[in-house]
Amino acid sequence: MNLNDPRRALKSFDKLIELDPRWKTKALKKLLEAGNQAAEKGKEFTAVTIYSKILEFEPDFEMGEKNILMGNWFFDSRDYEKSIDYYVEGMKYKSSDNDLRLKLAQCYINTNDLVSAYDVLKEATKELSSWRLRYWLGKTSFKLAEKRIKEGNYDSAELYLNELITLGMPKVLIDDAYFLLGDIKLSQEQYEQATKHYNKVLELNKFAKPKIRREAEEALEIIKNMEDNP
Repeated sequence: MNLNDPRRALKSFDKLIELDPRWKTKALKKLLEAGNQAAEKGKEFTAVTIYSKILEFEPDFEMGEKNILMGNWFFDSRDYEKSIDYYVEGMKYKSSDNDLRLKLAQCYINTNDLVSAYDVLKEATKELSSWRLRYWLGKTSFKLAEKRIKEGNYDSAELYLNELITLGMPKVLIDDAYFLLGDIKLSQEQYEQATKHYNKVLELNKFAKPKIRREAEEALEIIKNMEDNP
């Protein structure tokens, strides 16, 4: 088989199996050997093309760690839904792979399945020590908190925001997390707690005057007026 362009050979296998299905087992073996050879030589396009043909012939064919190669190919092609299927299978063989967990989570994020991304990252951080996993867990927690706030589910939003604060990363989002906690408590008329959170925003921005600091100062002024004029 020409590993630089396997398409002609694959068409021949199609015709062969169509003419005599008894050739399928032998054909799959030949295809697997060719796919593995292509993968070893770094010819990923050829390997993925051949492995895809194997799965076309036999959807339940056991691909093992080759699922990860497939997942990586579709990830790089931004076909995240396909990547998810291959990465989930690949994790059965390399469950402690940091990059694999992270890429699976990013696939879920890119398909707007934030809960699944959170679950993957949360489980990974229990088992693996990686700042990148913790960083993305914090980032995903913040996105989920924003989503829950829009839905009016403030209890859930608080859990996600506190998750980010406990993780301590991404650092750039910590003051945002405290600010949103302040907004939640202000909307619930829990002024003492709201004040505590807004003051934390000021503390985190001692030496700068970003927009969030000004907004926290305005919120604290609102609370003061409401307490002075119950």
